[in-house]
Amino acid sequence: MNTARRNARGEASLRRILDATLQLVGRYGYDNTTIARITKATQLPASSIYWYFENKDDLIAAALESFYTRFTRTRRSWEGFDPSRSLLGQLLDELEPELRVSESEEPLRLGIMLALEGDAAQPKIQEPFQRRRAGVLARIEAWWDSAFAAFGATGDGRSLGTWWMATLTLAYLDGHYISDVRVDDRTAARRSRIVGYSLAGAFEALRRNDAFSAPPGTNIDASRKAPASRRAPDDHSTADALLRVTRSLIAERGYEGATIRRICDAAGVQRSSAYWRYKDKDALVKAAVSEPFLALFAALRALSGAAHDWPADLAGALGTAVRSARAQPETVKAGLLIRVRRWDEPTSSGAAVVNGIAATEASLAAWFDRVLPAGHGTEPMGEHLAWTVTRLTEGLMLVSALGRPVPAESASGIVAAMFASVLDHWPARI
Repeated sequence: MNTARRNARGEASLRRILDATLQLVGRYGYDNTTIARITKATQLPASSIYWYFENKDDLIAAALESFYTRFTRTRRSWEGFDPSRSLLGQLLDELEPELRVSESEEPLRLGIMLALEGDAAQPKIQEPFQRRRAGVLARIEAWWDSAFAAFGATGDGRSLGTWWMATLTLAYLDGHYISDVRVDDRTAARRSRIVGYSLAGAFEALRRNDAFSAPPGTNIDASRKAPASRRAPDDHSTADALLRVTRSLIAERGYEGATIRRICDAAGVQRSSAYWRYKDKDALVKAAVSEPFLALFAALRALSGAAHDWPADLAGALGTAVRSARAQPETVKAGLLIRVRRWDEPTSSGAAVVNGIAATEASLAAWFDRVLPAGHGTEPMGEHLAWTVTRLTEGLMLVSALGRPVPAESASGIVAAMFASVLDHWPARI
């Protein structure tokens, strides 16, 4: 951005351009946020935009940077582990502010959208988000590494533990940024305690080296190629081609960028054939993305009845979800892009994802209320535990999609330890 021109042309017009760009990216994604749309939204000519910025990428990067700067938090998170204080107390200090919903999270949501959308994978656009994400991850890793060191862990066990704890912590935060629109302070405090107890349980299990697989890169999941997603018997059928191409284009270009014309051209079918099978693009997106994405959560919805060892049952279901997600990366990316988007009026495909995740939470809440011991606490906790599981699952899907693949076999064992820890602390003022 040309600073001299910025001073010459005035702050008001520049702010209009930056704000409009952010709103449009949030609504249309990278691919369909065009200079023409920005000029229409700002009522400024294209020459005004090019006065400040060389191209769209330069503009979006500057808009994101301004947004991050505007909402810089006064408190720096995960600054350092203090060996003189309890692990749980420090976790709660970190988690409770993070799990409140605030305006400062909106830049993170936009960053996640751009990190997922393939066409936005340009260094200039990615840099503002990736730099901040890398900084937060580095602080979280240093925090957990210091915690393991304080408890005497060394060598590979310490490295593996640090990787896992940073990944789980980041997954919880990512799941929150993706999905939470509003939450009151009391609920945020209660959820932070559950997340804190679950992370403390994972830490204890890893510190004891209850034996989880080898470090990432040598585990069973990472050492073999993930199976391809299943296809219909007639792989070349028009319907199958439309579904596969739609998933791929949404993962690459976002919802708006995956136009019917582009879908049909890439699938090699006539638009009349597409409209013969689906009444409109949104019906096609629902079949190609929303329904397969929600199917990844099927194991969590299938939990039912009483359970003598509910943490193990839950861990098995979450591990199945993680494995399914790793086998279908385009479904995950496309589904999360629909999930993270803030719809003015959700389309049927967007509403299907929102309502489907809500139904998963409701099913989990009912299951928790059936299987948890009676007589602990003053109110049912199923709703909060269901939130915890769903946010963790979404977050693990996201961290895998953004290049930190999670070994599902180890995830199951660690999740069992996490929620067993929650149960152990159940009477203790959760």
